[in-house]
Amino acid sequence: MPEDQASTLPLAPPHAAPGMPQRLATAIRHAIGTHEPDPRYAPHAQVMADFCAVLWSRFLRFDPASPEWPDRDRFVVSSPRYRVLPRIMAELSGQTPLPPRMDGHAAAHHDRQACGPSGQGLGAAIGMALAEQHLAARFGRSLVNHRIWGLGCWTELSTGVALESAALAGQMGLDRVTLVVGLWSGEREAVDAILPRYSASGWSVRKVNAGSPEQIAAAITSSQRTHKPCLIACIAAPETDPPPPFVDDPGLWAGAARRGASARRSWLRRLLKDRQKAEFERMARNQRPAFWQPDWQRSWREHGSAVARVSTTFAARRGLETLHELLPELTCLRSRRGMLADLPASRRSSGEMDLSCGTQVHGMAALLNGIAMHDGLLAFGTSTIIAVDRMRPALRYAAMTDLQVIYLLTDDDLRRGDGGGGQPVEQLASLRAMPNVAVFRPADHRETMECMELALRRTSGPSLLTLESAPALATSTAPEREQHGLTNLCARGGYVLAEAEGTRQVTLIATGHEAILALAARKLLREAGIAAAVVSLPCWELFAVQKMTYRAAVLGTAPRIGIEAASGFGWERWLGTDGLFVGIDGFGAPSAPDQPDSAADITPERICRDALRLVRPPSDALVETTGGNGAPSGMASVDASV
Repeated sequence: MPEDQASTLPLAPPHAAPGMPQRLATAIRHAIGTHEPDPRYAPHAQVMADFCAVLWSRFLRFDPASPEWPDRDRFVVSSPRYRVLPRIMAELSGQTPLPPRMDGHAAAHHDRQACGPSGQGLGAAIGMALAEQHLAARFGRSLVNHRIWGLGCWTELSTGVALESAALAGQMGLDRVTLVVGLWSGEREAVDAILPRYSASGWSVRKVNAGSPEQIAAAITSSQRTHKPCLIACIAAPETDPPPPFVDDPGLWAGAARRGASARRSWLRRLLKDRQKAEFERMARNQRPAFWQPDWQRSWREHGSAVARVSTTFAARRGLETLHELLPELTCLRSRRGMLADLPASRRSSGEMDLSCGTQVHGMAALLNGIAMHDGLLAFGTSTIIAVDRMRPALRYAAMTDLQVIYLLTDDDLRRGDGGGGQPVEQLASLRAMPNVAVFRPADHRETMECMELALRRTSGPSLLTLESAPALATSTAPEREQHGLTNLCARGGYVLAEAEGTRQVTLIATGHEAILALAARKLLREAGIAAAVVSLPCWELFAVQKMTYRAAVLGTAPRIGIEAASGFGWERWLGTDGLFVGIDGFGAPSAPDQPDSAADITPERICRDALRLVRPPSDALVETTGGNGAPSGMASVDASV
């Protein structure tokens, strides 16, 4: 049937044709009235009763006795309007409940419900389709041969994340995803203005009568045969006839259960004969290869002396190449200006390293969430820190749902400020304020590798590494750092990078490249007769959960100076009541020729002058200075333990 033919058919009453689909839909509607307490959502869920009855009884690939079967179809609910449907369908089909997690909470059904910011569920469904495509390319269609069904509200179709994700789906040829939206006949005109955008993005679009099982079945069959991503709009007319009486029949779903059990048994027989059985089962359980961590540590430590003074961006790129060899499940999406933007064309075409998403970073972030939800792959994304504002809704959703997504963000704009959006000095503070997000800002090659290792070990939420292309200085290798050998000092969030020679008179606390500048300032202070210690603080979140005694030993009792090429918001937590912050308060401005030390510059000389002003009384200061541009002394301490 042509795409537009279904839209011209008359809207028949939803209960005109009795039969098995009719009885199934009646059971679903009855369950909606029982389970959905919100009267705003119940009518919308009722619209999709016929679609769910047809999909689950005839097409959906699932086994009620094995809800975690790896090759099951994924059914994603994006809108709160339909939040009740996954639970109803699981109960009606007799699905075995999943065991609780070790923390006592019920296991999250990511393949059934992704209600979050508008459009995020649709983007996640497309990300699941990308994961399915990658796994099928690796293991073949004998082991990976399922589809992704996304159910959402028609208003989500016009959100930026849905449009960007749809464009990426068409670009990548994700033909295993079908998005379904429900609407009333009075909303059809508004939908007709949106659907052409999806057709132009390479989607197959169909409009059907939400109360006609025949039209729904024809649309689903067509979506399985086409080689494009599909969008089905289910249009509902107001009900004029009373619904048929509900009759409780436990055998309604027996046929679907037998069909799913038979498909799973056939799949298990193929799995037993497949030579990649062990590898597939490992990846399906989200387990890492044996001994990957020692191999990873040995690899970057063997090259440590040769690349000790390279930029953190170069170190992360080299680490990512090593991880591709150690972790075949790693899947990396990149933006146009990300860390891998200059990847050679030969490696781009191979598909081994990553996939380009251009400037569609919001859609990229939503796809990464879907990859993490699907299971079997490890989601990486590369972009710039100034693009965080566009990725924030997807990042927030990953934090809410404990998804392991790792971002490698370059932050050169913090220093140069030559981008059209100015220096994104507020981004670090805003990311650190987001719950369940770990923000890493490594200082050198070794910290970069340690932070990447910590991000790989953290499975309960997203992790972000902010990286710079500025190379480390020769003074970046502190003897105290090398004495710890194989110890991952970043695992505690902060540590003493270089202790004072004698009793501490000032503590320089820095992150990222500013830790290297702090080491240079420490040398200048030593020449001025001031004993300074340098503390590297690559991850606030990890440092905040350490014992009070450890934090007190690292930060010390001497006056503290925080150093970071960003806003000072939040630094009062570590600087105490007498601390001083050296950073950037505004959006940055280029230095004037007659003012080389502008407010946006952070140099060892400036740090030294501010330290002298803080440690010595003004009358005894050796060098006159106008002071830093950060928070004034007398900052209120948020954490009394430090």
